[in-house]
Parts: sequence; structure tokens; C-alpha cells
Amino acid sequence: MDQLQNFGLEGDTLARLRGLLPSLSPAERKIGEYVLDNSEKIIRMTLAKIANQAGVSDATAVRFCRTLGYEGWLEFKIALIQALPYSPQLIHSNISIEDDPVVLARKVLLGNKQALDETLALLDEDAIQKALNLLSCARLILIVAVGTSGPMAHEMYNRLLRLGMNCQVQTDSYLQVMQVSLLTPQDVLVVISQTGDSYDPRRTAAEAKRAGVPVICITGNTLSPITTYADVVLLSVTQESMPETISSRIAQYALIHALYICLAMKSMDQTIENEQTIWKALMRKFPYQAGEF
Repeated sequence: MDQLQNFGLEGDTLARLRGLLPSLSPAERKIGEYVLDNSEKIIRMTLAKIANQAGVSDATAVRFCRTLGYEGWLEFKIALIQALPYSPQLIHSNISIEDDPVVLARKVLLGNKQALDETLALLDEDAIQKALNLLSCARLILIVAVGTSGPMAHEMYNRLLRLGMNCQVQTDSYLQVMQVSLLTPQDVLVVISQTGDSYDPRRTAAEAKRAGVPVICITGNTLSPITTYADVVLLSVTQESMPETISSRIAQYALIHALYICLAMKSMDQTIENEQTIWKALMRKFPYQAGEF
């Protein structure tokens, strides 16, 4: 770590890595060499895939990031992106400056489709069933997220509310901690964080874990710090290089909608009755006429 201070975290990530390479452990050096040889390629890869390509364990890949002074893979990848020359890949993976609009549109749509395909491929049946059991039995469900995951938290709240479930949503980091501190082991916290590295969701999940509140986490990385607090992890996979992408939200939405449908089918008659009641209220003319109350 003293060597890291000499290089400074604000410097060129690749230059710093080259300087530190000889001092890394043999396993971490394999990761470092792979990064240097494939710097533009790896920003579109998951940490697990990089570890596999380098022939080391996932845990070694995590240690590599921390040895270089980064909190996790996301922080390292962002620093690496900043160190690379300007290119279209910083906007979206797999595109070229020569691509015409139709080709660009096709590549974006295929990327979104890939996110769904890979999320489906990694769908954990046991995790889905455990999440459904926790949600079904919860006294109160608190759904939290920050940043671009915020709309997904509201989407899940909207879906569960339609089922008549007792739920709340919070995207303010300060209020999240307040609300989660009042939960009990009979409640459930749902945390949506694609990177799993963000401080606020981790703090909220840690507070829930401290109080014995079950935690369901929707994230893009099983090795992310937030998963250490989760009782159930549901993976929303995306290969996009940038941390906040539409494809990740599409994968998140698909998981949320799958949970909603599963819960709805467990009480189909009540779900249909709720939907009819909601639509009657939405279609009712306003202002109300005298005598309607």
C-alpha cells in the first residue's frame, strides 16, 4: 500500500499497474498482465469472466482491485475507462465510428437482448423461490435504490402495491436508513443496485442485516460488496462497459416483473379483483357528481 501512495490513485491506471506489476503476488500478476494485454476488451467483461480468462479465482480478481487501491471492480473499471483513449466504446460497447444509424440501432437492441438472455441463463431457481417466500410472508416490504436504479424501485413498488401487499419505496439515502432502522425480522428489505458498490445501498443493507431483517438484492455482480448482506441475490446481467446502462435496467425490470407475475399467480383471484378495483377508480369521472358518496 505504501507503493500505491507513491503512484497516487489519481494517476493513469495503466501506468500505475505497470509500475506495480513486479510487486504483485503471482496470482494477482496474472490478472495484471491480462488487463494490460486486453485493456479495451476487459471494460466489456465481468470480473468473473476476467478471472476465468486469466486462470485465477474470482476472489483473486477482487483482491487484485483492492491491492491497487480500489474498493472494488467497478471503481477500478471506471478508472481504467478514464485512462483509455477516447473511443465510441465509452458511449456503448461494440460500436464503431463507421457504423451507420441502422447498424448502431441494431447493436444497441442486440445488447439489450443479450442482457435478457444472460440474465435468464443465470436465473437461480432456488433464489427466486426464496425471494417469493420472503415477500409473501413479509409484514412490510421496503424497496430501496439510488441513482439510475431508483425508477426500478418505484416500478417494483407499483407492482407489489397492485397485489395489495404492504410495501414502501425510498430512494433518498438518508430516509432509507431511517426507515430500515424501524424494520423488524418480520419485514423484508429489497435493495436494487446494479453495481453493488454504491455506499448508500450498502449502508442500508448493512443496517437491515444488523437488525435481523431479511435482505433481497437485485444486482449485476455476485462478488459485489452488497451481496455480503443479502439473504437472496438475484442477478441482472449486462456486458455493457459503463456502469449505468439501459440494458442493466431492462434486466432489472425483467426480474421485477417475473417476481410480480409469480406472486400474482399465487393469489390470482385476489389479483384480478384488485386490478378491477384499480381500473374502476382510474376510469371514474371527476369531479364527482352529488350523491356519488
